Amino acid sequence: MVVIMFLFASACSASSVEEVATPTIVAATEVPAEGTPPVSPQSHMQLAFATTDFGVGENRIAFGLIDSEDGPIRDATVEIQTFFISEGGQQDGPKETVNAVFRKWPISPSGIYTARLKLDSEGSWGIGVIASRPDGSVQSAASPIRVKAKSSAPQIGSAAPRSANKTLIDVQGLAQITTDVDPDPELYGLTVAEALDSGLPLMLTFSTPAFCQTATCGPQLDMLKALKAKYSDRANFIHIEVYDNPDEIQGDLSNAIVSPVLAEWRLPSEPWTFVVDEDGLVQAKFESFATREELETALTAVLP
Repeated sequence: MVVIMFLFASACSASSVEEVATPTIVAATEVPAEGTPPVSPQSHMQLAFATTDFGVGENRIAFGLIDSEDGPIRDATVEIQTFFISEGGQQDGPKETVNAVFRKWPISPSGIYTARLKLDSEGSWGIGVIASRPDGSVQSAASPIRVKAKSSAPQIGSAAPRSANKTLIDVQGLAQITTDVDPDPELYGLTVAEALDSGLPLMLTFSTPAFCQTATCGPQLDMLKALKAKYSDRANFIHIEVYDNPDEIQGDLSNAIVSPVLAEWRLPSEPWTFVVDEDGLVQAKFESFATREELETALTAVLP
């Protein structure tokens, strides 16, 4: 196993991720098995996070790997190490070493790596990634993150907000409630509060297919539709458009009004998908795009 070492230029007592000193890989204290190249300190690989809302506890982390010379890396075996960084800049770790899974997106040939990490302390952390390529090369990258005492979005195990989102009875047509070009009316038939009172689990997606910053909102909504088609007799499914006035935007986001429901759920980005159990407690949450496999695993875990 390769152990990543970090070099910090200053103490990590800043209040935001941007202010945390960026860890630089300077050496490997161990090398892989004989015949495997060691991690190069001159790696051209960069780590790009798709998730940003980290809180104490278990977190789903999603990220891309980019080689500055070859472009996106989608074929690597990826290992992640976590390090807690004290206010004095001391490194504690690796606290955890896990393998990441590459999740292919429906937007070919895109995809992203995901992993579950246990971050047990508030403050500054270093995330180190070691990627082994099919050609035998090994690359590394590292990046800091800020872990809050509680995530901004509802925590796992917490009660889901009882939102009174717009439904079809509040509008004159689907264009006033979604930017989906092929909307399913049944996704707009219940408020979150009504779904929670039904006694069934709930899968809820916040996305804006027409104005998504990552081009994954439409595909994410397609995942919701596919799971609804299979499990609608055992769970409720709701889509909430990011913008409250989709029919008035007319291609100009300066006309857009963000839905107040996003503030109720304290969402710092989009898309987001949540799985809520029959007792109204959040049991899974996914920032950024989540594959059908990820969503279905979370949903079936709460089905009666």
